[in-house]
Amino acid sequence: MRKYVGFLFIVLFVISCKKKQITPGNYSESTPQETTTNWQSQYSNGGTLPNWNNNSDSELKNTKWVLTKMVSGFSTSYPNDTIEFVTNTQYSINSGSLRNYVLTSSVASTNKTLSLYYFYPFGGSHYSGEVGQTFVSDGVMDNIEFKNIQNTTSKIRAWFVKI
Repeated sequence: MRKYVGFLFIVLFVISCKKKQITPGNYSESTPQETTTNWQSQYSNGGTLPNWNNNSDSELKNTKWVLTKMVSGFSTSYPNDTIEFVTNTQYSINSGSLRNYVLTSSVASTNKTLSLYYFYPFGGSHYSGEVGQTFVSDGVMDNIEFKNIQNTTSKIRAWFVKI
C-alpha cells in the first residue's frame, strides 16, 4: 500500500505543477528572426551562375558532314547522307527538317559527347557517342560507337567526313 501512496503522490505532484503557458511573445524559437544581411546585393544576377553554353557558338555550327559508313550488328551500309549543323542546337539531314543535337564535354575525359536526336539514318531514335577533342578541326569522326539513349544495348558504329 505504501508503494501505491508514493506513486500516487508522485503523479499528483507532476500533474499539479503549474506550467507556463506559451504565447506568441514568450517563445523565441517560434518567432522567425529577421535577416539583416545583404549577401545578394553584391551579385548583379542574384548569386546564380551564368549559362556558359549560350555564350559562344558550338564548334559544329555551320559545318557539313557526310555519313560515309555505318555498322549495325553484322550489317554494313554506306548511306552518304549529308548532315548540316545549322545552329548551336539543330541539324538537318539532306536539307530536310531541323532536328536537335547536343555537344558537351565528357566527364573525366578529353572527349566530347555528341547526341543526335531523331537521327533517321540510325532508325530515327536518339543516339549518343563520344568523339575526340579535335574532331572538327581534324574533319573526321572514325569508328564512333553511338548508343541508343533509351536502349543502351542498341549500338551503331559510324564514320563521318567533314565537307
